[in-house]
Amino acid sequence: MAKDLRPGGLVTSRKRAVQAGFSMIEMLMTAFIMAVGILGLTALQVMSLKATRGSRSLGTATLVAEQVLDLAEREGRLTWLSLADTNAVNPTVPAGLKYINLDAGASVVDTFNVKGVPVNAESSEVTETTTFFTATTTRLPPATAVRGGLSELTVLVQFVDDADTSGKGVTRVVRLTRMISHG
Repeated sequence: MAKDLRPGGLVTSRKRAVQAGFSMIEMLMTAFIMAVGILGLTALQVMSLKATRGSRSLGTATLVAEQVLDLAEREGRLTWLSLADTNAVNPTVPAGLKYINLDAGASVVDTFNVKGVPVNAESSEVTETTTFFTATTTRLPPATAVRGGLSELTVLVQFVDDADTSGKGVTRVVRLTRMISHG
């Protein structure tokens, strides 16, 4: 027998060979625990990507509604400037305004692509013309008679988001309202 210099005495070479290294069961358990951890991280990454896509669509829908309301507000300013023009012989409201000339309760429907750009029927590029957002602008009837022009416009933007557990697309809605003064 070989003499071991450590405190505790003699150790045989056979005992030393039994204790060396990891067993196969230990290695399999380690691989199983790592696999479960990696699968959990993968599921977390997939959920994160879905949440990011949904929030991006919601943000774009809000920007589409703001864009439509800004256009309506710009039309309202244009009508005020046209009627307030002191050099005009017969000041009138310009024709061809899309949002300000709506009758109370009437609606205008606009479509936008994934990037929030209005869909143009003349465009031939499929990815750019795919309708993703539908914006319905409605002029609400005034509660009381207001001197001057004051309209309440509501923009309802609808879009289809990721599929739910049954595989159907989920329709989401963004609604913004703004009071717009006009001539």
